[in-house]
Amino acid sequence: MPPKKKQKPNAFMIFALEWKSKHGKGLSIDQATKKAGEIWTKMDAGQRAPYQDKAKEEKIVSSRTAAHKLTCTGVPVSQIEKEKLDHENKERLMKRDIETTVSKSVQKDELEKQSYYFIMANYFTKTLKGGVYVPAELAVSKFSLKEGVSRVYQTLINPGVNIYGHQYEAQHHSETTHNLPLPPNALGDKNLGNIYNEILKFIRDEDSNNYPPVYTHRDCIHIVESVLEFLKADIGSNNTELKVYPIQYLLYIMKEATCEAGELEKPKSFYITDAYFERDFFEFQIGIGCQYHEDIDKCKYCTQSYVTRWGYMFADYMCGDLAIPLVPGRHCPLNTNLNAIITEAPSRSYDDESMVSMSTSLTHVTKPVAGSRHYYDDPKPKETGNKYSTDFPSLGRHEMKKKHKISQPPPSSASGDDDADNPDDLNPWNVRSRRNVPREPESSHFNIDYGAGNSSDADDYSSVASFGRGRGSLVSSFNNSNASSYGRGRYFRP
Repeated sequence: MPPKKKQKPNAFMIFALEWKSKHGKGLSIDQATKKAGEIWTKMDAGQRAPYQDKAKEEKIVSSRTAAHKLTCTGVPVSQIEKEKLDHENKERLMKRDIETTVSKSVQKDELEKQSYYFIMANYFTKTLKGGVYVPAELAVSKFSLKEGVSRVYQTLINPGVNIYGHQYEAQHHSETTHNLPLPPNALGDKNLGNIYNEILKFIRDEDSNNYPPVYTHRDCIHIVESVLEFLKADIGSNNTELKVYPIQYLLYIMKEATCEAGELEKPKSFYITDAYFERDFFEFQIGIGCQYHEDIDKCKYCTQSYVTRWGYMFADYMCGDLAIPLVPGRHCPLNTNLNAIITEAPSRSYDDESMVSMSTSLTHVTKPVAGSRHYYDDPKPKETGNKYSTDFPSLGRHEMKKKHKISQPPPSSASGDDDADNPDDLNPWNVRSRRNVPREPESSHFNIDYGAGNSSDADDYSSVASFGRGRGSLVSSFNNSNASSYGRGRYFRP
């Protein structure tokens, strides 16, 4: 049987229930209704009016309750649906903004010059009322594929408030992460408005005078937004609001653009780029954090370390697609041995390990004073002497040399031996990645006569510079020409 519909309240039923509660407490419902009906027929319109008004009010309340259904926790379903719709619209606009920014840089031929700003914040605790995160540290870095991590802004923050009722949670969070002293003994600047103004000054576009969005980890967007609101609420701060976008989606869109420019296979979905980002190859890299965290061996949780190694991951993942040479200190750690990165690319479609992180020596790069703000806009680091031996047992150096060694061609002889020139030794594709090896043309431009009085060493032919993950290009292409790189191996001479 279908469920019985609930009867809507009317004026007579309200009067009958009221009469029973006052004069017919010992009567049944039927008896009370019969007695109340006799009285109701003798009442005039003025006496019935109050009960009719109550019936209208109850109808309105019942209709509102039916329209706004509640969940098991008492929250209206319409409110949850509205919040879900707002979140979807915000995410859609965010994705469109990122896609537009990258596509415009491609159209203007400035993909490798386009700058992006990465941000990360540490906090002491989260308040129970309002869900506000009390800031402890913040860092912002400027990154582009061509320049790498060119500038870094980092500061410790003294919020100037006592965290009453949150002492245990704050102490536990500090000891397990950044290990910064709690207020009122917190380090750093107390002028929160000045910190927010410095951030705006750091990321402001001088040409358009606009403020581009900042990118952080998807799971930390609400933390960064809360910290920025905390700083902006101070006296003297600029009221400009910053957009905070997920860095994972930026990585996916940029990887698609670099693969298209380099004529490589694009990632199948964003899950591939997300998995690469979550590996965080430079997570335990020292020398890229502030001095405070370097001294206590907590560089992993330093905000300066976060924004710096994010730039290293972007460069390691995409610079090879555009044949951009890696610069130690900008695209990778300072003492990275780029020659040790040369290795064959795996046979599967996508790499699962970083070649740069495997050939890195750990050193201190910066020495900022704890609690102060610093800009790092130094020129390219000076080249240092080679501190590496020729053998790398942990990297399989002997095996790599065997795989990539190109034998020095023997001098030409008049005897006409058949094995004088081995095509496999002279084929330059043998030293390139096995990922996208094209069909060898019938008339190759690489048919070079090495025996025509050329006394160069074999190392001159086999010396290559690594670009990204296993893909190489001849060093002489960069050292002996003023050409600009476009795609994989194509150079345009201005």
